[in-house]
Formats: sequence, structure tokens, C-alpha cells
Amino acid sequence: LNVSGVMMQYLSLVFLIFLLSGCVTNGYKDFYHPYYDVNTINEIEKLAPNEEPKVYSSNDFNKDIYTLRSRNYILLGYSSFNGGYQDIENAKKHAKNIGATVVLAKSKYTNTQTSTSTLILPDNKTTYHNGTVNSNSSHSNVYGQNVGSTSSTGIYSGSSTTYGTKAIPYTTNQRRYDQQAYYFVKSTKKLKFGLGNDDLPQDLRLKLQRNTGSIISIVFENSPAFYANLFPGDVIISIDGVNIINADHAVKIMNSVPSNQKKSEFVILREEKIKNVTISL
Repeated sequence: LNVSGVMMQYLSLVFLIFLLSGCVTNGYKDFYHPYYDVNTINEIEKLAPNEEPKVYSSNDFNKDIYTLRSRNYILLGYSSFNGGYQDIENAKKHAKNIGATVVLAKSKYTNTQTSTSTLILPDNKTTYHNGTVNSNSSHSNVYGQNVGSTSSTGIYSGSSTTYGTKAIPYTTNQRRYDQQAYYFVKSTKKLKFGLGNDDLPQDLRLKLQRNTGSIISIVFENSPAFYANLFPGDVIISIDGVNIINADHAVKIMNSVPSNQKKSEFVILREEKIKNVTISL
């Protein structure tokens, strides 16, 4: 049995397992950045038993994220990392773990990374010995006379081992990709108005020559704001006669509208022209 050969094969196998183990981690899980925990959100569509999340490839995250949000999907979080290519099934697996029903994913080749290192392995050498030994003897009596002779033959075998190490250089090449995924779950909550808004950016303030108001950032499909034909980019000047200061103020006023109120009157700026819009609630 060649002990050193067996040892080298064993260590080579261990090394191979070590290299492959780097490929079994899930980058979509390891580099996940959450916004919301799905367990803290009420009124959402959950996956049915044995249902898998839907994964869509995206070439324009800004556009596709806006489209999903406008359809009342909530962005739960995102994954972003650079490394060896990972199958999109890893993104789907992570989506299922966090309760997401839809995934937007994208990967782009960036570079090939070359790494050179040295593997130190045992270099034990075993030498085997065998042979024969012959012995001849003559016998004399007390008078010095030769009275006979004897001969004998012996067989021997054995081994000896020297212990050392051997340096083996190796090079690995890895194609690397920027990989991203965004995770969504759909809200079933009925929207009172169905719009999102932000503070006026400084450049728009200068253009409009006003500090007050709030700009609509998103209009949700099939919502009151949608059917009233409000659009992203419209600037809200007033709601039900209350002049709007900023985005937080607009949200406060909209939230204060009684549930039994049938309509709300908005005054907006669109392309620098004032427009009155009635929203049926």
C-alpha cells in the first residue's frame, strides 16, 4: 500500500471540496438589504402552497420598479453583489424565504479574475527493501583438522519512509458578474387617493418661483388619482382649499379626509399651468 499516494489523493479531494464550497453560498441571501419585513405588513397577496415566486429579467430597474410600485407592489428589499455567476434559482429561493412573490433580477459580466496560489501537500516517500543473506562456516577438531562445514541462507524484507512536503502551484480563473435582484409583494389594501408625493426639488422651486407645494412621484393604477388623470410630475398646490406646504403636509391633509367624503378637490400645476382636478373617493 502506497500510503503517501493515498494521503495526497485525500488532501487533493479536500482541497477540491474547499474550492467548490465557495460556489454553494447564496449571494442573493448573503447580500440582502431589507426595507420591510413581510410579516409586519397587512393585506398582502401571499404565495399559495407549492407556488413559486415569479422572476423577471430587467434591463431598466428604474422603469420596472416604478411599474410594479404603480401596480401596488411593495418593495421589500434588494440584493446586490459582484462575484461568480449564480443561478437565478438562488434569487427565487431567497424570495420565497422572505415572502416575496415577484423578483426583478439582472446580471452583467464585469471581468475575469485570475488568482495564483500554492498548495502544500505531503511528499512522503516509502522505500521497500528485500534480499537474501548467505553464511558459510568450516569446523575443525582439536587437532586442527577440518571435520566439515555448514552454510545458511536468510531472507529479509522491510521498508523505510522519509517525510517531507511538496509545493504545487495552481491558478484559477473566475468570470465575475454584477448581480442584482429586487423583491416585491403585492398589497391588497384599498387606496384612498392612490398617489405618492415628494418635496419640491430645488431646481423645480427656482423654475416655478415657489417654495410651497408637493410633486406627485407615483400614481397607482386603478386608484382614485389614476381615474382622475393625475400624473407623476404634477405639483399639488392645494387640497380641499388647504394650501400645501410640502410632502408631509400633503399626506397629513389627505389622511384627514373623512372616510365618508365622496370627492376631493385638488389644485395642481401641470406644465406651469394651474388646473383644477376633482378626485372621486
